[in-house]
Formats: sequence, C-alpha cells, structure tokens
Amino acid sequence: MQLKLLWDIQEIDLSIRGIEGDIINAPLKSGRQEKAEALDALKVERDADEANLKAKQKKLRELEMKTQKAIDDRKQLYEKMYSGKAVNVKELEQQQYRLDQLDSERKMLEDQIIDLLESIEEQEEQLGFLCNRLSRDLADLESTEANLAAELVLLEGKLAELEGRRLIKASEIDSKYLEKYHILAEKHQGRPLARVDNNICGGCRVFISGALRGRLYNPDAMVYCENCGRLLVIIED
Repeated sequence: MQLKLLWDIQEIDLSIRGIEGDIINAPLKSGRQEKAEALDALKVERDADEANLKAKQKKLRELEMKTQKAIDDRKQLYEKMYSGKAVNVKELEQQQYRLDQLDSERKMLEDQIIDLLESIEEQEEQLGFLCNRLSRDLADLESTEANLAAELVLLEGKLAELEGRRLIKASEIDSKYLEKYHILAEKHQGRPLARVDNNICGGCRVFISGALRGRLYNPDAMVYCENCGRLLVIIED
C-alpha cells in the first residue's frame, strides 16, 4: 500500500514538473517575448524617424527664412538702385553684382527647399506606414498577452489541484518511505520508483533477479533494482 501511494506521488510530481515547465515556457511558446522585442525595435525605429523628420522640418523653416531674407534684401537693394537718387557707376555695378548674388542665393535656396520637401514627404509616408505597423503589432501583442494570461490561469489552477492531491497522498505515507523517496528522486531526476513489468525494471529495462521477485509482492517492502537502484513496485492494471 505504501509503495502504491509512493507511485501515485511520483506520477503527481511528474505532472507538477510538466506544468511548471509549461508555465515557464508559455511566454516563449506563445511568441510573446519575440513579439515584444520586435515591437520595441519598431518603437526605436519610429522614434528615430520622428527625430529625423523634426530635424528636416526645422531645416525647412531655416531655409524658408533665409529665402525670405534674400527676397527682402533684393527688394530693398532694387528699390535703392532705382529710387532716382544719384549714384556713381561703380556703386551701381556693385549693387547689380549684389542683386545677381541674391538671385543666385534665392534660386539655390529654393532648389534646396524643393529637395527637402520631397524628402519630408517620403519621411512622413514612411513614418505613417511604421505607425500603422506599430498599431497592428501592438494589438497582436495585446491579444497574445491576453491569451497567455488565460493559459497561465488554467495551468496554475491545474498546478494547485495537483499540489492539493499530493498533500493528501503524502499525509497517508509513512515518513520513512517519503524520506527514501526524496533521496532517490534527487538521484534519478524525479523518477525514484520503477514499475516492474514482466520481471523487467521499468527504469533501466534490466531483468529482475529471481532473488528479488518474491519480495516484490509484499506491498510495503522496499526492494531496489540491482542495476539502477530505483525502488521497485508492482502496479496492477
């Protein structure tokens, strides 16, 4: 009877280990970690794009201000040249040279503005695509996390049920059997008991010697496999 209870304890412990492993690995199996990392990478990319866009928009404002200044300076110079005030020829030549410089500067600035506007438009389109992707991936991650939370609640419920059953079983077992069980469990990776089937140890698949077979039918006798050292038990189907 004691060995049968120990066998039940072992089966429960193996189930508990399996569920504990499922709880630990559930986030990995659901892809939660991978999706969260991908989302974080997208956020970094989005932040970089936003910073780049702001820098371009700031540059655009600066170019527009410079362009307007060139236009204003040219207007003032033009009005000065043709105001009717007497100026000498050299001064007129210098003023005309400056007018030409301002025209060239304005043209250059306008070309830069056109190029920058095209770049800003592309950046805004890319950023919009990235934000849409972020929204979709975030919704997917939230759905994954909700499913994961539900799965963990289910697993933790099963774990609590098994732990409760184990407490009940353990309370029915003599302490010397439990002590031996825990010692052997550490040695045999949680499988201290081996079921005997057709005179074969279920742990190492070696035949049980004739000297041990007779003792196996005593339900409380602690008989150990001569090969692997596991506690042998006969479980009737």
